[in-house]
Amino acid sequence: MSVRTCAACGKPRGSNAECLSCREAVAEGLVREAKDVTPEVVPVAADRAERFLTRPPWYARTAPRTIRTKLRLLWMVVRDYANGTYRQLPWKAVAALVAAILYVVSPIDLVPDVLGPLGFTDDVLVLALTWGLVKRELRDYCAWKGLSPAHFGL
Repeated sequence: MSVRTCAACGKPRGSNAECLSCREAVAEGLVREAKDVTPEVVPVAADRAERFLTRPPWYARTAPRTIRTKLRLLWMVVRDYANGTYRQLPWKAVAALVAAILYVVSPIDLVPDVLGPLGFTDDVLVLALTWGLVKRELRDYCAWKGLSPAHFGL
């Protein structure tokens, strides 16, 4: 699979956090994923994230620990939302979290994850965008669950 190059910065599309075009490409991918999020998809995303975290595919075993730690928090929030124990989230936040999970656990995205460290750059951008959108909700969840927000970089 070929990696598309960003016309603005010349790096793989979606891999440069300093490039506005790369950030927009990642945001567009996240929006595409979020459009398909329905209440029925929430438990599916939680299951996919749990499988990804407990038995990571070969290409994800080299992912930076921060990606797995942040993904673990997203998984916990979505899991608790799906099973009904935590419903204090607006639907927009749920859709953003589910879209981020589906994007990160998918090996095929803007920069394929099988490319090693380079392949996780778009995933990091997606997590950063989602983190910025729902940071307050994630902190509220940590307080509700009795978790330290600092452990997850909040």
